[in-house]
Amino acid sequence: MQSIREKVKEQLSLSSDVRVIRAIDKIFNFAIGCEAEEILFEPRAKDLAVNFMADGELKNTLLLPKKAEQAVIAGVKAKAGLNYPADNSAGGRKFKKDFLGYKIIFSLCVRSGSAGEKITVNLAKEKFQLFGLGQLGLNAKALEIVKKNLLNRQGLTAVIGDFNSGRTATLYSFINFLKHPELNIATVEKDVACDLPEINQSRLSKLDGFSAKNAINALKRQDADVIMIGDINDRETAEAAFNLAQSGHFILAGIYSRDIVVALNFLQEAGVTLSSFSANAKMAITQRLADKNCPFCLTKQKIGRESRRRLEEKLSLRKLLSRLMRDKIISNRINKPEDLIFYKSAGCPRCHNSGVAGKIGIFEVLEITPEVKNIIKTGHFSSLRREPEKQGGYSLAEDALIKALGGLISLEAVIKAAE
Repeated sequence: MQSIREKVKEQLSLSSDVRVIRAIDKIFNFAIGCEAEEILFEPRAKDLAVNFMADGELKNTLLLPKKAEQAVIAGVKAKAGLNYPADNSAGGRKFKKDFLGYKIIFSLCVRSGSAGEKITVNLAKEKFQLFGLGQLGLNAKALEIVKKNLLNRQGLTAVIGDFNSGRTATLYSFINFLKHPELNIATVEKDVACDLPEINQSRLSKLDGFSAKNAINALKRQDADVIMIGDINDRETAEAAFNLAQSGHFILAGIYSRDIVVALNFLQEAGVTLSSFSANAKMAITQRLADKNCPFCLTKQKIGRESRRRLEEKLSLRKLLSRLMRDKIISNRINKPEDLIFYKSAGCPRCHNSGVAGKIGIFEVLEITPEVKNIIKTGHFSSLRREPEKQGGYSLAEDALIKALGGLISLEAVIKAAE
């Protein structure tokens, strides 16, 4: 039986099949990241349009050159096990993709059009795995801060990240940690990621007019102790969330932003005052996801001159090494950056020669201390980037470096996190 790559290569008659497979993977990853419910591959006279739909609305469109059409259509069909070009009856044909502890089911429907074959791909979650706090990838100091703040159950805890950052997985792990028969816990989500017994979960619906504001007001009347808001993405939701926190509820909120500096600018634009944030926010967690090295094909990778220069631009490596030795994260025999050893996976049958074994979280945890509140009140948000170190913790880039030294991610992932 031909592999997907062999099928695509047969269509292309080129050696560039790997690029097409990667392009298809990026399309599917982007669809998951932007929470699309449907991907439409529509051949047109001069190009191939890839439309990403959510709630029945067009969210994004990618235009691919006409010459790539046959290879892309072949690759998408091959992923669902369809023989190209003979098998066009794609009803019920599916494939799955692992993402953050659960599987995404891709269901294909193929039909003929005047400009070529059209493919509709529906996306649905199969299963969401609940992670314990210790499974998220938080370093020891970050885990200590997170546990302390969760047990206090006060104010608002913000989980900040962009697409594919793992915010939902982190928020659910917090709920899993807090879950107790005497606690009234509720969620407000665009899509309920995981059914949790004995927890009041609200699914938002544009069609029914059930907005985040409506859901939050309903929960306020029901006197929920802990409320998880999956995404603060507009003025109404932001105001409702901070009003709830001010009235004594414990709020766990996801915010789509690159880091706390960008998040604060967004909240200000959404009408949340700096004094309101300072008074009610207790902890801010910024996170991203990085490719996890396959443990079965690790090879050592010394830091080169150019990589060291790029890291030095963002991190004070010598100072950081002292902190890592102080915290017993690295050996005291490492005296200079040149001694650092990183790891990269070469690729093997177990990882399908990709060198990747899933994803791992990179975290920056910041307590909203009186010092942090003073910085926020002045509006000098960029100064917040130095606060994790002052609290004895590590920045996002520093946490990535720690994971790289442990062989979990590559040096390239650290440089990406530092940018």
